[in-house]
Amino acid sequence: MKFDINYTFDALPRLLEGASVTLQVALLGFLFSVTLGTTIVLIRNILNWRILNGIIAIYVSFIRGTPIMIQIFLIYYVLPVTGLNLGAFTAGILAITLNSAAFVSEILRGGLASVAKGQFEAAKSLGISGFAFWGKIILPQTFIVSIPPLVNEFTQVLKATALLSIITVVELLRVSQQIYSANYHPVEVLLGTFLIYFALCFAVSRSASLLEAHWQIKRG
Repeated sequence: MKFDINYTFDALPRLLEGASVTLQVALLGFLFSVTLGTTIVLIRNILNWRILNGIIAIYVSFIRGTPIMIQIFLIYYVLPVTGLNLGAFTAGILAITLNSAAFVSEILRGGLASVAKGQFEAAKSLGISGFAFWGKIILPQTFIVSIPPLVNEFTQVLKATALLSIITVVELLRVSQQIYSANYHPVEVLLGTFLIYFALCFAVSRSASLLEAHWQIKRG
């Protein structure tokens, strides 16, 4: 079949609609995963309960040791068996959140380890504890150090949203499948899909580089 770039341009409006859903899922999933990942780090360092830490370790190991596609299937098809019925969109966000949170918690744990011990000792000597200690001193430094790996994790989340097409979430890849199933020009349509994914990931990477440079200047 002869390649015709016009099919790419014709598909772009619908592909951009799918891209908006992709962004929505990625942003919500990553926001929730950062929240959950931060909570996990705080639980590990503040409560430090052996049983709870063991449960968290099993969760992190399970997520890191199994394909995200399996995790998506488990949430979308197995949870309804327990009586918890989730729509495809909600199940997709939940799967992305639970998957990414495991990696985010490890990223933040590494960032926390890089915070100088003197910061902890200085805060304690000044009588700073609780929310002020973690919220104003430790966590901000942890997040600044963790910007590069967190950005990399977000790009992974952005690309992982394509797997949600298997549970009928109408994101970018699902829309492209619908289009080329109708016009029989998959190469042209997927070319547009590739360009949009590349543009999104490039924009995220570039924005993060500017943000990191800004923080370095501010700290310097």
